[in-house]
Amino acid sequence: MLRLLFFLGLGIGLGGVVVQVVGPPGAGEWTIPVALILLIGSGTLILVGRSLNGMQTPSADDIAAARAAGRSALIRVDALSQTGTQVNDQPLCELQVTVRPETGPAFRTVVRRIVAVIDVPRFQPGTVHPGVVLLEGGPEVAILDDDGGVPVRVPSVPDAASAGPLLLPESGTRVSGGRRRRPLLGVGRRGRPARLALMAVLALVAATAVVLPYRTALTQTIAALPSGRWHSDLREPGPFRDALTALEAETGHDQLVSISVSDDLMVVDAPLTPGALPTDRLTYRRGSVERDGAATIQPRTPAEAFSTSELDWDGVWATVTTIAAERGYPLDGISLSVSRTSDSDVDSPTFAESVSDVRVYATVGDDYRSESIVMSADGAIVPSAG
Repeated sequence: MLRLLFFLGLGIGLGGVVVQVVGPPGAGEWTIPVALILLIGSGTLILVGRSLNGMQTPSADDIAAARAAGRSALIRVDALSQTGTQVNDQPLCELQVTVRPETGPAFRTVVRRIVAVIDVPRFQPGTVHPGVVLLEGGPEVAILDDDGGVPVRVPSVPDAASAGPLLLPESGTRVSGGRRRRPLLGVGRRGRPARLALMAVLALVAATAVVLPYRTALTQTIAALPSGRWHSDLREPGPFRDALTALEAETGHDQLVSISVSDDLMVVDAPLTPGALPTDRLTYRRGSVERDGAATIQPRTPAEAFSTSELDWDGVWATVTTIAAERGYPLDGISLSVSRTSDSDVDSPTFAESVSDVRVYATVGDDYRSESIVMSADGAIVPSAG
């Protein structure tokens, strides 16, 4: 289970890194703390569990049951070594022992237990201790501090050479309630490819779940990479239309009062409903739409709105990039905005209101100079007045 949590955290972390690269600012902020908690917490417990692997901690009931079943034994220490792990500043030791149970043949096995520093002399090779065989036939045994008032009825412990080969407890198992308990997922070589595949799938599913809400941003990043960019250029016709489509899905219509667009950000003012005066400001960035609330400047008449279908952005972008190339300006410095121009007819009831033709305003330049361009909705240059 701990390994599943570890790979779950790994998947969340990887997905979070992807989202923070491709998504809008603030996307996936929660993923890194959650991933670190899962990775550090489960990773630490996995290392502790691995260090304590093979260490039996039988309960009083397990010991009593073994004695009642006639599995008391004498256990001689044949070799003592430290594993290098310490628990509460006490060494975890590995003891090779020879076991002589009350019933059944003698055998050799390995016991892992914490041996306090002051108790190390008590477990030197050759010392004999009371114990129990936890399961019929072993090899899991427990060395006891005393015989509990029930002397072990065996004459002596035979030589290690005559007790047969060293029998090792099955890795990852522990004895509890008179039976071997195995982890949810095994730890041995058997089934390792299937376990690794399961963990990889879990990490992939977790990463996918994190990235899925930002799949549009990921798609845009993949499309932008061949051009050397991490994100789509929203000023280009394709990404521009994609942004408008996402905004229309949020507003439920194609009516806008204004558009401002740079390479990675589009800001629009849109009426709450077609023909309505109340207007909200919405932001599109890296595949996500955010409604920022009421627009700073509210329209004075519904006629200020225009339909996005009036725009021929292919023509607009072609005009702007051509002028920038002719003037020697970089494309990075181009910004554009769209709105209706003011009614200049002094006799009109809408005089000075922004209800006239749709205009596209572009700024091109570099660090030393800049100029403005005014175009119609199809990209045709509009000569300046006078």
